[in-house]
Amino acid sequence: MRHQSGKALFPFIIVVLVVISGYLYLPASEGKMSGNSAPVTSVQAHTVAKEERIIAVHSIGSARANQAINVSSAQSDYVAALYFDDGDVVKQGDKLVQLRDAEEKLDIEALKVTLKEEIRQLNRLKDLAKTQSAARSQLEAQSAKVDTLTAQLEATKTKLAEMTIYAPFDGLLGTRNVSIGSFVNNNTVITTLDDISIIKVDFQVPEKYLAQLQLGMQVNAQSEAYPEQLFTGKVSHIDPRINEQTRSVRVTASFTNLDHKLRPGMLLHMGLELARLQALVVPEKSIIPRQDKHFVFVIDDQGKAQQREVHLQTRFSGWVAIDEGLTEGQQVITEGTLKIRSGSKVEVKG
Repeated sequence: MRHQSGKALFPFIIVVLVVISGYLYLPASEGKMSGNSAPVTSVQAHTVAKEERIIAVHSIGSARANQAINVSSAQSDYVAALYFDDGDVVKQGDKLVQLRDAEEKLDIEALKVTLKEEIRQLNRLKDLAKTQSAARSQLEAQSAKVDTLTAQLEATKTKLAEMTIYAPFDGLLGTRNVSIGSFVNNNTVITTLDDISIIKVDFQVPEKYLAQLQLGMQVNAQSEAYPEQLFTGKVSHIDPRINEQTRSVRVTASFTNLDHKLRPGMLLHMGLELARLQALVVPEKSIIPRQDKHFVFVIDDQGKAQQREVHLQTRFSGWVAIDEGLTEGQQVITEGTLKIRSGSKVEVKG
C-alpha cells in the first residue's frame, strides 16, 4: 500500500517542479508584458517643440560713479570759509572752500609795484644801450630780472587762485571732513564728489560669448536695496583684454541715474541678453553624452525606443537647444534611459 501511495504522489511532484522552474526562468521586467511577451519599460518623455529662448549671461557687478574725486587742496593753509554741507548737490564751478589768502594778495600787490619799477629801469637801459656799449650788459641783466619777477607774479596769482576750491563737475558731495580753522594740505580729503547722474557697472562675461558682445546691448540690473525694480542700461565698454586667470572679459554697462537710486559701491545682479533663439528644445536630462557626441532616445510609431545622435546648439538652465537630429513633435525619453536600449518596448507614464 505504501508503494502504491508513493507512485500516486510522483506525478504531482513532477507538475510542481515544472511550475516552479517555469516561474524561476520567466524573463523579469520592471514594466508590463506586451501581447507577444516582450517586456515593456515605463519611462517619462517630453514632446519636442520649437520655442523661443533667450541666451543671456548672468553675473555680479560693482557700481561706480561716472566721475569721482577726493576734494583736496593744492595749497597748505587754514580753512577760512566753507560753502557746502554733507550730501549737497553741486554744479560745476560752485565754490566749495576758501583758504586764507591775505598773504598771497599782499605778495601780488608788492610784486606788481616792484615789477613796474624794474620795467621802467629796463626801458631806460634800452635807450642807453643805443649809444653806450657798457649799458648792453646791464640791459641783459635787467631783462632777466624782469622775467624773474614776471614769473614770480604769475606763480603767486596761481597760488592765490588755488586758495579757493571749486567743484570741477556736477555731482553729489560726501561727508565734510574739515571745519573752519582746520589746517589742510594736498593730503587732506576735504570731502568727496561723485557724478552719479550716470552709474557705471563693471562685470565679467565668459570668453566664449566674446563674439556676441556688442556696444549698445541692453543690460538689466537688480539691487537688493530695490528688489522689485529692474534697472536698464547699455553696454558702454568692452575691455580689449581677456583675463588669463578667469578666461573672461570685463564689460562696462552705463545706467542713467537721475533719481540717484544707484550708488557707487552697490552690488548688482547683472543680466545681459546676447540673443533670442528659435530652436527645438529638450530637457537637459534627456541628453546622453558619449565621448564627444550626444544622443537621445526617441519613441517611434511602434512604441519602441530608438537612439538618435543630436547636435547641441546651446544650453539654458536645465534645457538644451538642438539644431540637428530631431524633428518637432517627436517624443524624447527623459527618465528611464538607463533601463532601455534601441528597440526596447516602452510605455510613457505620467
